[in-house]
Amino acid sequence: MMTSASFAQEKNIETESVTLDNLITFIVEHYSVQTDSTETKNITFLIETYADDFNTEDKVILKQAFKLLTKRVTEDDLISIVTYSSFSGIALTQVEATDIKKLLYVIEHPKSSVKTFEEDGIELAYEFAKENFIEDSENSVVMIRIPNRKDEVAKTDSKDSNKTTKKKSNAVVLTAIALLPELIAVIKD
Repeated sequence: MMTSASFAQEKNIETESVTLDNLITFIVEHYSVQTDSTETKNITFLIETYADDFNTEDKVILKQAFKLLTKRVTEDDLISIVTYSSFSGIALTQVEATDIKKLLYVIEHPKSSVKTFEEDGIELAYEFAKENFIEDSENSVVMIRIPNRKDEVAKTDSKDSNKTTKKKSNAVVLTAIALLPELIAVIKD
């Protein structure tokens, strides 16, 4: 972790950390449609993994967040995605921030998007950000944490049933949708 911090300080890479439940709010607050800055963005998203795939609810939040983000950035901005935890690797090298198809593909197929698996995804993200650092750009690593998710199936207590159900998380998506008319327009797309 110390190595990661020194990479960030060396090249002036900003680090942000957000939980999945707060990702949409984070994007609204940090990536404004109306900006005075002409500085391009070079964003490396570091997404926590807990299984080979995200559960349905997590996919919905990630997809809607990235759809919203693509409306708030320009074609000159770049996005990369690195994964950590259950499996670590570079899932998406730098693409135009408005390339929603590539971003959504990675969310839909996170493990198959990683070509080479690594030991430490967090260190990998900072090494990647350092190697792809762009002068006169806003270079950042945004860590998306997905707490309390497990790749397990919980059995029901019913004696008459042998059915299994996945545990549900308590993410509140409706609040964000109700508060952000802009988000509703993105969802309709």
